Amino acid sequence: MELGTRGERIRYEVEKASIHFLEGYPQIVQRIATDKPIGWEWRLAAELLRYLSSPHIKRFNNLLAGHYYRPHPRIRSDEFPGWLSGRTHVMSNLIAPLIPLFERLNVAFGPPGHSGDMEEIHDVCLLLADMMGEIVNHEEGLRLTQIPEEGEELRQLLIDALGRNLVGLAEVSSKLDEAISLIGTDHGGTKEEPHIFAWTVKFELPVDFVDAYAAGYRGYELDIGR
Repeated sequence: MELGTRGERIRYEVEKASIHFLEGYPQIVQRIATDKPIGWEWRLAAELLRYLSSPHIKRFNNLLAGHYYRPHPRIRSDEFPGWLSGRTHVMSNLIAPLIPLFERLNVAFGPPGHSGDMEEIHDVCLLLADMMGEIVNHEEGLRLTQIPEEGEELRQLLIDALGRNLVGLAEVSSKLDEAISLIGTDHGGTKEEPHIFAWTVKFELPVDFVDAYAAGYRGYELDIGR
C-alpha cells in the first residue's frame, strides 16, 4: 500500500499497530478493522465468529457422520458414576457463561452513535468459539467413550443435549448479517424512534430432560443393585 505523505504513512502504521491482535485473520476481518465502515462492530463480530466457529462446526458434523474416531479411556462399572458426574458438571459449566458473554458483546458494540470496543469484541468472539469447541469435545467424549452396558440409557440422554445448540450459536453471524443489511435502507426507523432489530439466541436442553435423566438414573441404580 503506497501512501502519499509521511503523515499518512505514520497514521497507517499507528492504525495497523493498534489492531495487532487481528494479525493472521482473513483479509476481510482486517479490512473491516482498518476501514471501519458503518456498522463495523457488527460486521467484525459476524466475520470473526464465522471464521472462528467454522472448524468446530465442521468437526461436529464429522463426528455426527462417524467420519473420524479418537480413542478415549474405557470406563469400568465402578468408574461410571464418577464419569457421569463429570459429564453433567461439564454441561452445567459450559452453559453458565453464555448469557454474560452475549451481554459483554452487546456492551462492546457501544451505545448508538458511539464507536465500539474492537479488542473487547475480539475477546468475546474468541470465548464464544472456545465454548463451541468445548461443546464438541464434550459430545465427542460422550459418543466415543466405552462405558458399561448398564449406563447406555443415561449416555443416550446426555448425547446431543448440548450439541443440538451449536446450530443456534453458529447462526449468530448470519443474524448479524441480517442486521447489517438494514443499514442504508428504509427500515422505518427514525432518530427519535429507531428500528430495533431483536433476535434471541436459544440454548435449551431437550424437553423434560431433567425428569428423564432422574428416571434413567433410578433405573441405572436398580440395575447395578441387582
